[in-house]
Amino acid sequence: GKHCPLCRKKNLTAVNDLFHKRNVLSLKVRCPHKEDGCEWEGELGSLEEHMHTNRSEGGKCRYVEVNCPYSCGKGVQRRNLEKHKSQRCPLRPSTCQYCNHKATYQEIIKE
Repeated sequence: GKHCPLCRKKNLTAVNDLFHKRNVLSLKVRCPHKEDGCEWEGELGSLEEHMHTNRSEGGKCRYVEVNCPYSCGKGVQRRNLEKHKSQRCPLRPSTCQYCNHKATYQEIIKE
């Protein structure tokens, strides 16, 4: 059975208090990236959907750091992702201007 992490008393009964859970999830919060410029305000229960940190596309917060889809290892704010993918990522798909060979930008500039 379950035990208390503090006093180690065993066989505790936990009550799923839906009333309080609903109250907490309806609390008004601001985005953690407000200091960066995000103006989102909403219910705590909607914050995870707003953030969606595990996907480069699909989240609404433009200030969340996401991973580059080309796996360069760089974390980029979602609002800067398109520029990173098209102009800055060393692993972005590119074509050699001389022979039309397709490779990553990093590979082409080495040749």
